[in-house]
Amino acid sequence: MQIMLIAFRNVVRQLKRSLLLGGAVAFGFFIFTLINGFTGGLINTVEVNVADAAGGHIYVEGSEVSDLGSEITVIRDTTVVEEAVAVLGNKVETLSYRSQANGTLIFGGNEETEWLVGVDITQEESLLDSLAFVEGAPSDFLAIETGLLLPQETVTKLGLEVGESVIVKATTVNGQINVGDFIVTGAIQGNEDFGFSYGYARIEGLNNLLDMAPDQYQTLSLYLNDLTEIDSLTETLFNEIGKTAATVPRGQQERGPDFAEWFEIGGLTTIDEEERWGGTKFEITNVNEALEGLNDLVRTMNTIALVIFLVIIVIIMVGVINSYRMVMIERTSEIGTMRAMGVHRAGIRNIFIWEAFFIAFSGAIVGLIFALLAMVGISLVNFGPNDFSFFLRQGSINFSITPSSTVFNLLLICFMSVASVLIPATAAARLKPAEALRATH
Repeated sequence: MQIMLIAFRNVVRQLKRSLLLGGAVAFGFFIFTLINGFTGGLINTVEVNVADAAGGHIYVEGSEVSDLGSEITVIRDTTVVEEAVAVLGNKVETLSYRSQANGTLIFGGNEETEWLVGVDITQEESLLDSLAFVEGAPSDFLAIETGLLLPQETVTKLGLEVGESVIVKATTVNGQINVGDFIVTGAIQGNEDFGFSYGYARIEGLNNLLDMAPDQYQTLSLYLNDLTEIDSLTETLFNEIGKTAATVPRGQQERGPDFAEWFEIGGLTTIDEEERWGGTKFEITNVNEALEGLNDLVRTMNTIALVIFLVIIVIIMVGVINSYRMVMIERTSEIGTMRAMGVHRAGIRNIFIWEAFFIAFSGAIVGLIFALLAMVGISLVNFGPNDFSFFLRQGSINFSITPSSTVFNLLLICFMSVASVLIPATAAARLKPAEALRATH
């Protein structure tokens, strides 16, 4: 304890040097924590937004082969899926049912192609909270069965006003062309640059356009209570469905980088006779598979942040070594006095080590505090609807850091700082008392 007190007094006594070294530690820890918080929040935000956009964390799609050999995307007999989902029990928070269409919107001589997703709004009222409304309100969409929410860019290109009627032309599940009237009840912020932009319709209205019964759907999505179980529960659901129905083998799903391709409908695909199946074939995927590209990007960003952090640590270590070499010279006579009074070599060495630890720990804590303050401040800024809305949560940047990784980084920088002071600390401990006492400042 006495050694620690002496080390603490030395840190305070040499305040200018301590502030310079601690400031370098604080800056490095601030930058690293801020980048980690940003990338962690980015993953969480996009995962939530993808889950909201797709209606859940696990997705079950079904398809049949018609008498003419065409693939029809629809789930008519829901018993197989419902029995498999029941096995997951209370691990499933909610279910959502969706249909999809690649529709052509016609208004006043203008035409635009738009992905339309039919949602069972009684199951997905939270979806409306995740959308950035530019015009209109969620209540208008809830009130009209043929309501339509379109990206603002599409509304502008068509020359539409919210509240006006638009003709939608789409291919039914059986391959015919059908048209229907819909009311534009809102304009939402799209993300065309990232392939996540599409409109929303009520499932009952879109099913009518697609020649589907009101209780049928094309995709069943599951929201889970524990996101760490996404992959394991996907496998469980796949195995349960596979007991009684045909399934697309895991890892063989054709998934492009464009999220809209998950829901590609429009025109029928002819299945070779030897590849046709009876009943419904199911394909089970999840949100983690949709985010593989983003996860790679985040890992790259974290690697860059780690490299920056390590470079800063190396610079700090060089600074610590040089500083404590000077400290050893300045304190030579002081060290000699302490040795003459009975302080062992280990005690002299430990004083230097504790000084380095106090400086590194204090600097890291200050850096962490400033990083947390910066995160809170930035997260309070609302950017409103913009082209990057998919990477924002309700218009704001979200940050996320884990206590375990923060503690690990804190211990790492303290360890590296202590390691860097070992050379001058050992040299100071080896000074002979008589020679040290004869030294002059």
